Amino acid sequence: MCVVSMVTDHYREKWDKPNTWPLFDPIPTWPYETTVPPGPTKQQFDDLKKEVLEMKELLRRALKYDADNNEPHCEMDEKVELVKKVAAAVGVSLEDIFPDEEK
Repeated sequence: MCVVSMVTDHYREKWDKPNTWPLFDPIPTWPYETTVPPGPTKQQFDDLKKEVLEMKELLRRALKYDADNNEPHCEMDEKVELVKKVAAAVGVSLEDIFPDEEK
């Protein structure tokens, strides 16, 4: 298994649990109202951003390790979707780690 995939799996599993990071989607209520939960506190946002930046640095190192050891790019789009969404929510781009193939 490539190391990039392993690092991505770790964070995806960590963040893909209810209430592990503040969601920004409104919660529909019956019958026609929508309530918006309070956003994250500044501390929660800062903590999550710090964690995303740490993940990004680990992914950079994993990319180098995989290249040095001739490991294939084995991460799948479905596996990286959540980590990209979390990173984007705190203003961190993962484009240098997972470039869009469409460009």
